Amino acid sequence: MQVAWYPGMEAITNQSNFIFSPMSLRAGLALLAVGTQGPTLRQLLTFLGSENTHHLDAATARLLTNVSTWPQLSFAAGIFVDRTLFLAPEFVSSAVSAHYAVARSVDFKNQPAAATAEMNAFVEQATAGRIRNLLSDGAVHGDTKVVLANGMHFKATWARRFDPSNTVRDNFYRRNGEPVRVPFLSDAGMHYAESFDAPGLGFKVLQCFYKMVGRDGKLDPKAPCFCMLIFLPHRDDGLPDLLRLAVTEPDFVMRCAPRREQAVCPCKVPKFKFSFTFDAVTALWQLGLSAPFADGADLSRMVSNMPREGIYVSAVRQTCAVEVDEEGTTAVAAMYC
Repeated sequence: MQVAWYPGMEAITNQSNFIFSPMSLRAGLALLAVGTQGPTLRQLLTFLGSENTHHLDAATARLLTNVSTWPQLSFAAGIFVDRTLFLAPEFVSSAVSAHYAVARSVDFKNQPAAATAEMNAFVEQATAGRIRNLLSDGAVHGDTKVVLANGMHFKATWARRFDPSNTVRDNFYRRNGEPVRVPFLSDAGMHYAESFDAPGLGFKVLQCFYKMVGRDGKLDPKAPCFCMLIFLPHRDDGLPDLLRLAVTEPDFVMRCAPRREQAVCPCKVPKFKFSFTFDAVTALWQLGLSAPFADGADLSRMVSNMPREGIYVSAVRQTCAVEVDEEGTTAVAAMYC
């Protein structure tokens, strides 16, 4: 979550929208770690909070196994390697069994455009068509050796649907106090909500639940319970403080989940749709993760025939998109490095 601080604060300063997927980024870095050793591996394990690669693989496998059983979520990971290189068998074994990744051989050197198109098609399928052209023209070239990519898709309907006839246009106030007319989902009544009045920072939290359904699409009380938590600071300038707490205190978000219902009138939630793309390298550097991006990076466990010039990570980019309407929420994320 700490990675979100840097692009999040930039977005707040610019009064623009921001969305970030910790799971997508963590999955990509975890897969990268499997192919490293030495100081590069130690930095990645420290950053990811794992003791060793066995611990990291086990944690990743548990998470992705759960994801595969949830109908609201899907995840796919791919390893795209230049045809002149051979992935190390141990790396492939771990990538497939623990990280749910598939490996594909492409021709970065002679056909970079075709390789880009194949990777973009992989991500587009993983995100149900919501993210297209994750990799722009020129993102890969003749010197590219390996690209790790993943995509995830979330789609769920509200347990308590918002009536479209109640959707109203009203003022949404930006950080500088400027009003913007936007559509609001409206449903006054009893909701899980709470108000927190911490010293120097007060805020409200609204919890909106999604339907608990099984893979057959039918209601299932044993299915995972997903929800959306909406935070609203009391002060116009309170958003940076909320972001700081969210990224520095691991349990802050769930600690603020409302425990009781109360009357909320009016109850209005913005209806919105937006996407956000950012390069995470700078944020990762500032958080102490630098070894994978240096010329001396040790990715020797990734390929069997390491080129003389070695391999290092030149980019870590993530694109996320979200849409919230009367029916529910669709959110997608994709990254590559």
